Amino acid sequence: MTTKEINELAAWTAREIRNTVLQEGRTFDAPGEDILCEYVRSCLVSQNRGDKISAELCAKLATELFNRRQHETQTQTEVMNAIVIFGAKFPAFVEEEQRARDAEAARIAATLPAIKV
Repeated sequence: MTTKEINELAAWTAREIRNTVLQEGRTFDAPGEDILCEYVRSCLVSQNRGDKISAELCAKLATELFNRRQHETQTQTEVMNAIVIFGAKFPAFVEEEQRARDAEAARIAATLPAIKV
């Protein structure tokens, strides 16, 4: 993914999570959305770099970010809950996506003719 694609996906994800929280009748301010966006972006950048995405990595990123930026939002509980939920689900999502890509690559490789060198 390019930096632009990562930024767009992170912004879209944060906006959708914020909208979901607001639909449930809870509050989620704009600075909280920005914090969540930065968290999603950092997870996507780590994935893009080829880092092993794990619950521990997501927790480390969340802790660093939230310790640095928690004073910016008035909805700390909602923001932290969103970060924790996203961080808990992201490693499984990445693993499933990689599994699907590997299966697709194997399917394509099986249909290609052998090349003599």
